[in-house]
Amino acid sequence: MFKQLVVFFIFLASATFFRLTYLPKNLMLALSFGAIVLMLVTLVITMIYDRGEQFKKHFGTEIGLIFLALLLAVYGAKWGHDQSFLLSAWAQYYMYFYLFYYFLHAIRFRPEELEKLMIIMAILYIGLFAFQYVMYPTMIFGARAQEARGTIRIFLPGSAFAGLMYFYFLQAIFTKNRNEYIVLCIAFLAIPFLQGTRSSIITILFGTIVYIVISKRVRSKVLVTILMLAGTVLVYFIFQDIIMSLIEVSEKQAAQEGDDIRVTSAKFYLYEFYTSNLNYLIGNGESHMMSPYGMRVWFYKSNYGFYQNDLGILGEYIKFGILYVIIVLLLLRKLFVIKIEPRYAYIKYWAVLLIISELVGGSFSSPTSIIVICSVMYIYDVSYFELKNPEEEVEEEQEEALVTQ
Repeated sequence: MFKQLVVFFIFLASATFFRLTYLPKNLMLALSFGAIVLMLVTLVITMIYDRGEQFKKHFGTEIGLIFLALLLAVYGAKWGHDQSFLLSAWAQYYMYFYLFYYFLHAIRFRPEELEKLMIIMAILYIGLFAFQYVMYPTMIFGARAQEARGTIRIFLPGSAFAGLMYFYFLQAIFTKNRNEYIVLCIAFLAIPFLQGTRSSIITILFGTIVYIVISKRVRSKVLVTILMLAGTVLVYFIFQDIIMSLIEVSEKQAAQEGDDIRVTSAKFYLYEFYTSNLNYLIGNGESHMMSPYGMRVWFYKSNYGFYQNDLGILGEYIKFGILYVIIVLLLLRKLFVIKIEPRYAYIKYWAVLLIISELVGGSFSSPTSIIVICSVMYIYDVSYFELKNPEEEVEEEQEEALVTQ
């Protein structure tokens, strides 16, 4: 039970406790950083005292190289923008959640328990989003919120948990007849429409179609397709005003002369932002408002709308350099080539969305996404071991049964 509470605390810390307005901001940041310190201390103690066998870490080298890329980026911020090493290291603290992968191996957490906790986080995210949407304009959470595109656009942290569990729910519906999950799937699908985010709507619908078309677990594809078409018509009538507003926004942007804001921002950061050729290799690091570098980046954001986070993997390259991008591509490849048990097949379909999300949104540098990605990689390691050693899994289940008795 203690392990579950600790892991759940780390989950909440990665989402900065959903930025609850009743908690002081400094306290939430301190707790989030405390979760990183907790993982680091656990790893140090494990390295000193634990001599037991562990599952093979198929992603251990890549995660280690990500930390190397972060170290180089800290130097890049100093070399190219004269930001101190300590300030740069603190500014990118959210990337240290990659320690979670090693942490799960250290405490030998059961994948089934990990899934249960992620389901809780997914349901919590969906419920809190709905609650904040109803309560608007009263803000319960310190998330970005605005009235635009015919809806109330609320961006609550923690969507990464719901994104993975959406495919878990889909698989459970088609393989275990868990019809109660249909409500959760519909609720999750409604969120991108309520947010008015075109990329999220297209991405999740594309992932759903890929699952239905490719998955061998969906038996009556014709019936499901008919139901999807009927559901699409129903969704259109429910969110008609929002959809028409999104179409209008798209038409206005298409009619504008010149490049899209993201294209303009990308050109600026690629051709005018760099101060040396070395920074093209090791990155510029994460900026902090307590340095002239951070103030300069803030000026670009507030006056021109040039947000690095809007550039997806390109924005990550600008911050962390070419090594980081190479490692991300290697990690994505491993998610498709490593064999896992059929019960975890839903992860493969989620990985398709992860590619799209990384390209356009930079998922590998978002705290909650990092935690979810590390959880998935740990599940891969355990599942691969169980595939190769089925007899050990049976023995373990028998031991647990005896303990229960």
